[in-house]
Amino acid sequence: MNRTPQRQHAGRPPASILQYNTGKSPTAFQVMQAAIPDTDANILLVQEPPLLAGTPPNLDDFQCFPSHKQACWTVTYVRKKGFKSTSVISDPYPDFLVVSLKLHSKDREPPTISIANYYNRLQNCNWRTRDQPTHSLDTLFHEIFALTDLVAGDRNKHHPR
Repeated sequence: MNRTPQRQHAGRPPASILQYNTGKSPTAFQVMQAAIPDTDANILLVQEPPLLAGTPPNLDDFQCFPSHKQACWTVTYVRKKGFKSTSVISDPYPDFLVVSLKLHSKDREPPTISIANYYNRLQNCNWRTRDQPTHSLDTLFHEIFALTDLVAGDRNKHHPR
């Protein structure tokens, strides 16, 4: 679990971000939920959320932005009263599984922050050889991350075999 406070600018609400990979576990998701009051997070970046009938859990005080309606591997939650508006800046990518958002504190103002939350799924998962993510980081940076201020997610690059 990572928490990233952002600098507060005059007239803009602070972005307090909680990032968590729940590994599709409802228990891990509940642990993350329990941490929300302590962190005062207004943005939640979740990778591998638990799904019920293909849908990530609903959180009462948050808007939910899943990466994909049929195959949700990442979801971004934005506190309803935390920002004036939230706009999606990228269409769901079927294989990047990314949500890119711009969060605005006031109408007709520059965005407070723009965020990419992604899951780079494995193309080939073999424990005897090296796991193969679907995309290189170079592809992700050029096609998605150049549009955003903050990038969080699961790159699936931690299998060093």
